[in-house]
Amino acid sequence: MSTGSRHGTAEQETTLERPGKKWILTLVALIGIFAALACYDLLSSAGELGAGPRTAAAGAVGSTARSATARPSTASPASPAPASAVGAAGSPAPRPLAVSAVAAFGPQGTADGDNPDAASRILDVSTDLPWSTQWYATPEFGDLRPGTGLLLTLGKTAIVRDVQLVLGSTAGADIQVRVGDSPSADLPTVASASGVGGTVRLALTAPATGRYVLIWFTRLPPDGHGHYQVSVYSAAVDG
Repeated sequence: MSTGSRHGTAEQETTLERPGKKWILTLVALIGIFAALACYDLLSSAGELGAGPRTAAAGAVGSTARSATARPSTASPASPAPASAVGAAGSPAPRPLAVSAVAAFGPQGTADGDNPDAASRILDVSTDLPWSTQWYATPEFGDLRPGTGLLLTLGKTAIVRDVQLVLGSTAGADIQVRVGDSPSADLPTVASASGVGGTVRLALTAPATGRYVLIWFTRLPPDGHGHYQVSVYSAAVDG
C-alpha cells in the first residue's frame, strides 16, 4: 500500500513539473520576441534619423539645380537700345537750319529782284509785314519775266530736306525750291508745289546739299484787285 502511494505521488509531481517548464519556455520565448521587436524599432528609428538630413540635402540640391536650369528660360529679354528719331523713309528727323541772309532774286540774280528792301521781313519775328512781289497783269508776270523769288543763304553748306513757307491766304501760287552751292537762278529744282496758299511745306523727294536755297515763283495768285501778286510772311529750312 505504501509503495503504490509513493508511485502515485511521484507521477503527480512529474505532472505538476511539466506545465511549469513549458510556461517558463513560453515566457522566455515571448521575452525574446519582444526584445527582437524593440531592437528592430530602434534600428528603424536610427535609419530614419540618418536618412532625413541626406534626403533634405538632396532635395535642396535638386531644387537649386532646377532653379539654375529655369533661369535662362524665364529671364526677360534684354530691352533694345532706344532708337534715334527717324523720318518716314528711315532718314534722321529734320532739324531747323540757320539762315544767315535773304535777298530778293530775279532772273538776273539780286540785281532785279522784286521789292529787295522788304526781303528781310520773312526772317524778322518782330513784324507781321510780308515781303511781296510787284503786282503783274497776269499770273505769268505779264510775260515780262519767267519768275521771281527769294534767295536764302545758309550759315554753311548743309543737307536740305524741306522748306516751309507762310504765304498770303489766297491760293494760286506755283513754287519751286532750288538748292545748290552758287547764288544762281539755274540751280537744280528739288521740290515744287502748284496752286498753293497759306502755310506750305515743300518736302524734297531726296535730300539735297548746298548753301543756297532759292524759293522761285513761276505763277502768281490773284490779289483781289484785278492784279496778281504773292506775299511771303516767313520761310524756314530744315535739314
